[in-house]
Amino acid sequence: ACPAPGCAWFAPTAHSLRGIFRAYWEAHGGLPQFGYPLSEEIQENGHTVQYFERNRFEYHPENAGTRYEVLLGLLGRQLSGCP
Repeated sequence: ACPAPGCAWFAPTAHSLRGIFRAYWEAHGGLPQFGYPLSEEIQENGHTVQYFERNRFEYHPENAGTRYEVLLGLLGRQLSGCP
């Protein structure tokens, strides 16, 4: 469950969504576009990330206030081993 205001809890995956990732998720298609969250926010390669059924969100504070504050991960490229 989500103890903080503005937090959304998803029982099917037992994960939550909040803050900038929730705002991005809601503004860009939500559940039909990205699916349920599969993780909580975690640190990975120097970025805050969160995994979803159909994408990975990356937070880039250096881009705050622009449309590049949240970037989508290149999951296909990562899984294939391509640079």
